[in-house]
Parts: sequence; structure tokens; C-alpha cells
Amino acid sequence: MQQNEDSHNRTMNSLERRKRYQELIDQGHDLALRTQSQNAVDIFQGVSSILMQTDSLMQQGIEHERMENASEVCMNVQVVKMGHDLVGAALQKDEGSQFCDEELTAAILSHIGATDGQQGWEVIGKQGVTSFRMSKHSPCLLGTFEFQSVPAEKTVKERRPRQRQELGEARKPETVNKLNQEEADARKLQDIMEQLKNIYEERGSSIPYFELVTDPTDYMSTVDTAFQISFLIRDGAVALETSGNELCARPTSETEKKQNKRNDDNIQAILSLNWKQWKNAIKQYRLKRPLLTIDRDILDESQTVQ
Repeated sequence: MQQNEDSHNRTMNSLERRKRYQELIDQGHDLALRTQSQNAVDIFQGVSSILMQTDSLMQQGIEHERMENASEVCMNVQVVKMGHDLVGAALQKDEGSQFCDEELTAAILSHIGATDGQQGWEVIGKQGVTSFRMSKHSPCLLGTFEFQSVPAEKTVKERRPRQRQELGEARKPETVNKLNQEEADARKLQDIMEQLKNIYEERGSSIPYFELVTDPTDYMSTVDTAFQISFLIRDGAVALETSGNELCARPTSETEKKQNKRNDDNIQAILSLNWKQWKNAIKQYRLKRPLLTIDRDILDESQTVQ
């Protein structure tokens, strides 16, 4: 009876740790969205806080519990790798080096003490010596010898006669499904663009992005709508902007479209969308139905004929 109770407690503790791991991963995703706007030092502090909490979670589970719950170890590795990527992205954004000679000198003096003699430096010298590892080697007992290089043998490869491959008779494809699918996708994007323009003209202002893409009846439809909007953003038909600390979308003007064609820079934006954000968007905007009406089963008439 006691064994079953202990097993139940271990399972509940493991579930609680995995839940906290998931919260740390969500915090990392939020930091990733702010790497291009926030200072690198703020990103480093956020990553440090996440890693300290991860280490605390790793210490909570005893060794045999981690062996029984390999998913905890996988999530721990995922958080550590995410922290490494965030630090790399922050360093890449920060073009200038923030290395300071005065701070390094102050750190060394705080470690060895502010003594004028050699005693303080012997402390850091001992630590430096213990950090080195001597490579294992053994002297040669065979003595010296004269090295005579052996010329490498060159093998002459025989050329094989090239054989012509006989091609069959050219035939025209019976169906062109790929072209039909491209036409259907183009019609779908055009319909979304027309609805977006109408909503923008009715409101007279840009539309909150998550209100635009959220379908309160279906999470996967929300993901598909965000996917379709991304093509319009890539083509320069839709612009993203920040209005009152909120990400919004609006149709681009003709002047902006011409400017985008002349500008060859590839600007990307990374947005996260998960189940929790979907629920929050429904509650925040009080959505009962989606703003965009998208026919997700558009098929060309020729594809329906067998």
C-alpha cells in the first residue's frame, strides 16, 4: 500500500515538473519575440532566470525518477538549447562589443585581493595551473631513421563509353493538378484580401492581428488563416504595425507596394501561436465567429471530374 502511494506521489511530482518546464519554454518563446527590440542585457537576464529555474527543477527529481521519466530530461535539454539560441541571437543583434577592461580588472582584484606583493597573484596562478591538462605521450625508443617517401601509384581509369538513354514518346499529361491547385490558392488569397480591405475601410483603422486570424470555433482553422495571411505579408499586400502596444495588420497602399518592389531587403517577423494564445484571443476580443470567411475546400472543377 505504501509502495503504491509513493509511486502515485512520484507521478504527480513529475507531472508538476513537466508543467513548469512547459511554462519556461513559453517564456523562452516570448523572449525570442523580443530579441529584435529589447536590449541584449535584458535578454541575457531573462535567459539566466530561465536556466536557474531549469537547474532547480533538475535538482528536485532524484536520479531514478529521471530515469523513469525521460521526457523531463528531454524538456530540460530543450530549455538549455533554447537559452543557447537566444543568447546567440542577442549577440548577433548587438553589433558592438561590450567587453570592458575595467570590469575585468575589478573582477580579478576582487578574487585575488588588493595586495601589492606576489602572494595574491599566486592564488590565481595555482587555479590556472590546475586548469591545464598535460597530454599523454611517450618518447620513441626506436631512435632516428631516414625517411624515404614512396611515390603514390596513379591508377589510370578506363573511360567507359557513354550510353545514350532512349527516351519514350512524349505524351501530354491528362490532368494538371498542380496548376489547378495554384489557381485555387490564388483565388483564396484574393478573397481574403478583399475581405481585409472591407474590414479596414469599415473600421477606419488597422485590425489587431490576433483578432483577424482567430477562428473561435476551430484552432486549426486559426493556424491555417495565419498561414494564408503570411503569404500576403510576404508579397507586400499586407503590412504589420504596432498600435498601442498591440500588433495590427492593414492593407498596404500603392506607394508602399512600389517601395517594397524597389527594396530588396528580406525582413522577417516571427510570431508564436499556441492553444493558450488562441483561448486568450477569443476571450479578449469576445469573438463568436471569425472575421474572415474562408472556403477551405476550394477545388477546381476539373479536379472533381474523374
